[in-house]
Parts: sequence; C-alpha cells; structure tokens
Amino acid sequence: MFKSGMPVYGKDFINRKQHIIKFNTYIKNKQHIMIKAPRRYGKTSLVVHIFEMYKYDKIYVDIKRATSLKSLAEQIIDEAYKYAGIDSIILKAKDSISNLFKHLRGTLKVDIEVAELTIETLEKNEKKQIDEIELFLYAINLVETIAKKQNINIKFAFDEFQDILMIADNKILDRLRSVIQHHQNVTYIFLGSIESIMNKIFSSKTSAFFHFARIIELDSLNTIELKDFCRDFFKEQKISYDDFLFNIIDYLEGHPYYTMKTLQSIYYKALENNINTIIHKNDCVEALISAFFETKSYLEEVLAKIKQKKHHHSVIWHLANNLKDASIDSPTLYKTYKSLEDMGYIKKLERGEYYITDIFLKILFQQNNDTRLLEEKVEFKGLENQVIN
Repeated sequence: MFKSGMPVYGKDFINRKQHIIKFNTYIKNKQHIMIKAPRRYGKTSLVVHIFEMYKYDKIYVDIKRATSLKSLAEQIIDEAYKYAGIDSIILKAKDSISNLFKHLRGTLKVDIEVAELTIETLEKNEKKQIDEIELFLYAINLVETIAKKQNINIKFAFDEFQDILMIADNKILDRLRSVIQHHQNVTYIFLGSIESIMNKIFSSKTSAFFHFARIIELDSLNTIELKDFCRDFFKEQKISYDDFLFNIIDYLEGHPYYTMKTLQSIYYKALENNINTIIHKNDCVEALISAFFETKSYLEEVLAKIKQKKHHHSVIWHLANNLKDASIDSPTLYKTYKSLEDMGYIKKLERGEYYITDIFLKILFQQNNDTRLLEEKVEFKGLENQVIN
C-alpha cells in the first residue's frame, strides 16, 4: 500500500477520481489528448490505471528510454505484433527469418503480406536503404494497420513525448503528424513533464501538432480525498494515528510521489510497532525526514543543473524563501524565470508570480545550514502552521 517510484493501478491506485472520469471520457470517444504535469506527478500511473480499469487495447512506450528512433520503432513494432498474435517479432527476425515465417503461418492473425512488408522494411533499414525516420513512421502506420484488420481501437500512449526532440530533429513532428492525422483505429495519448516544451508542441500555431489533441493539465492530488482515503484505510487496518498526519498531507501540497513515499514510511512504521499500532506525531515527522533524505541525491543532481546557469540558483533560492533578488534587473529576472520554467522546475501562476513545482526542492532551498543537512537534520518551514481539515 502507498506504493511509490513505480506506476500503480488497481487497488493500489489512490485518488484522481475526477481525472479518471474526465480522461476516460476523452479516450473512450477516441479523442487524442495531451497530459502535462511536472515530474513525479503520476501521469504514467493515471494512464496505466485507466488502461487496466477499462480493459483497453493499448500500447505504451516511454521515449525517455529510447536511445534512437530506430530503437523506438522496433519497440512499437514488437508491441503492435502482440495484437497480431506474435511476441518479440524483432528478436525472432534477427535470429532466423525462415523460422519466423514458419511460426507466422500458424499464429499470425493478420494477412501474411503485412508481416512480409515488416520484414522487408527492417531489412531495408539494416542495409541503409531507408533511414530511421522512415522505419519509425512505418512502425506508427503498422499500429493503425493491425488495429484496423483486427477491428479494434488501440490506445497508444507516448510517455515523455517531448524527448522525441532529443532523438530526432524538429522535422519529426511534421512527419509524424502527417501520418497519424489519418489514423481512425488508434487514439493517441501524449504525456510530458516539461510543460514549456509540451506547450510549444501542442499550443504553438506554428507547430505541426497545433489543435491535434485536447490539452489537459494534471494537478496535484486532492488532499481532501487523500485524507478521506487515509481515514478509511487506517480504520480498516485498526491503526490509530495522531491528526498531525493530515498536517503532513497538507504540507506536501498533494505532490503524488513525495506524499506516497511519506505515507508508505508512516504505514510501515506502524506495522513494525504491531504491538502498539499507533502513529504518533514523531512517526510522521521521521517519515517525512526519511523521504526527504532518500530523495536528496536526486535533488542534488537538480541543484547541480541549476547552478550551471547564471542567476538560476539565486533566483530559485529567493523564490523558495519568498524573497526577491534585488541584484537582478527585470529583463534578466524574466529570462531566468522562463529558463527555469523550461527546465520544469518552476511554474507560472500569474504575471510575475511563480512557484517551485517540487516541494522537496523548495525545502532544500529553504535550508540555511549545510551542517545540519550533513547530520540529516532538516527544517520544515511552515509545517506547524498547517490547518487540519
């Protein structure tokens, strides 16, 4: 329970009631959507949960894991052929073409000509007769072909879609749009964690994907729903708790990853003390400290990236501490805010108003004593002031 660090679904999936209804309405009606949210906000978990909950035919690919368009294309081809009755067609093709065709004749659920074209396309790519862009576009079209022949609608999720620009140039967006705009048997879901880039791809009038998908922003967890869940869960488990538990939930601002990580530590602590299953205030604070320091290496990587750019560290430090950096002129401050927003570390509320999207990163910048951090001591500013609902 309270799983963190992995996609969750089924009984382990918590909250997001309104999001599930809204997103499923679009997906069910074959509406392409783009879901944007900061890192670790549960985009993948939400989509996986909806796929499992409604038993959709689906393909999920994480572009961040792809080293090239070719590797991404091969992953898509493998996933597509699962709906044609063949597992690991790429590996089988590399091993033995003749053995593959013997296998295809007994299990293939689509015309053999489809598989023959796939093998031919793979061979052309190996011989450099077609480039990886053509292979990738073929893979995308293959999903539509197989879905149409099977008379199904495949829900196709591209996770971290903005990273396609890391393995291909900007022209890939035009080429991709020109292909998928004709698809009738595939519904596309684009997930992205760098909001500024996702906005440029899907909201800019000059982008190929302008008006292609409905744009949806995934907010933090609903803390009221989360508190209700905790009340019911701990009551069922016969675990008593101090109401300070709810202060912790409010303090974490509904951040999905950090909230689940902290609640998990609290729950495990209660299980360890099975003779006296009571969650004390100190247990809550210890769990929060533990979650923070377990994440500290990641936060330090972020900090290192921020320090590489001029003014960035100063600006985000002042933002975390509700101060303004008087040493930076307005044009430079605006450019720095924009850069930090592009990096995915802050988000704009309104004109001139920004907030840090990662609550633990904010807490890190609020520490004014590095020695205390080395001793694994941390100050949680404002925690005592949280109001219990």
